[in-house]
Amino acid sequence: MKKMARPSLLLLPVLAAALAACGDIALRVEPPPQAYGKPGAPAPASEPAGVVEKIDPQITSTLVRLAEDRRKFKRDLRDSQGTPVGDLLLVGSPIGYNLRNRFLDIGLPLAEAFSANADPVFRQQLVEMARWDKDAESRASALIALAGSHDLANLRIFNEALIHLDPAVRFGALEALTVWGHPREAMPLLAAASERDTEPLLRVYAAAGLARLGDVSGLHRLRQFLDEPSWLVKAMAAKYIGELGAAEDYDIFLKRLDGEVGNDFVVAEYCVAALKLFPQKRKP
Repeated sequence: MKKMARPSLLLLPVLAAALAACGDIALRVEPPPQAYGKPGAPAPASEPAGVVEKIDPQITSTLVRLAEDRRKFKRDLRDSQGTPVGDLLLVGSPIGYNLRNRFLDIGLPLAEAFSANADPVFRQQLVEMARWDKDAESRASALIALAGSHDLANLRIFNEALIHLDPAVRFGALEALTVWGHPREAMPLLAAASERDTEPLLRVYAAAGLARLGDVSGLHRLRQFLDEPSWLVKAMAAKYIGELGAAEDYDIFLKRLDGEVGNDFVVAEYCVAALKLFPQKRKP
């Protein structure tokens, strides 16, 4: 395999676990960010919700404690041989990789628990966590969990997160917008992020979210990212075009295969994308 260009060290945690834990950085919260929405626009009213039974408070308090203590959790892999963790590192199938990520990063089961807990008291704690928690990954998990409630009132919270200095928090906001369930409100924010975010990888992810919500301009931006010098940007763009692209994208990848000599990961993603798009190419 050819020598790879080194990605930004700031984004390595984001790439490794999708959501990264970074340092404490202050958050600007007033007024709402003009770059991503109308200045001074009030947050929409919350949609009426059904009656939700409270769960055992022990579960809620435990989740909050785990979120607060997650920065203390560090997995040392240097002496893992012959241990359950060492065995986990040996698995190589897609399911094995999922298990590895789940049991080496406590943030993944925490994020799942955040989304599954519908207790109203905990949901309010999620709001506080999404806005103020010092741990970037906890904030990102809380943002995604809030999006699962499909509440329009959370628009202001997502707006705040989109201008946070930590890319992990912004990544969480972008992921939240794609599952929020309000494409009319989400698409302008994703479009702005795909053009203006300071991190190229987040611009790619925002463009993919835009395309996933049905805006063809997102797919157009993804195609433009294929011309970027960064191998990682090209590989990510190819992955999302393979999932969301059209029949003409099949020919684009075939033409690029022979000309791509910089990185084998990019070539592999081009091949995967072309294979996914081939059924569309065969349609009359």
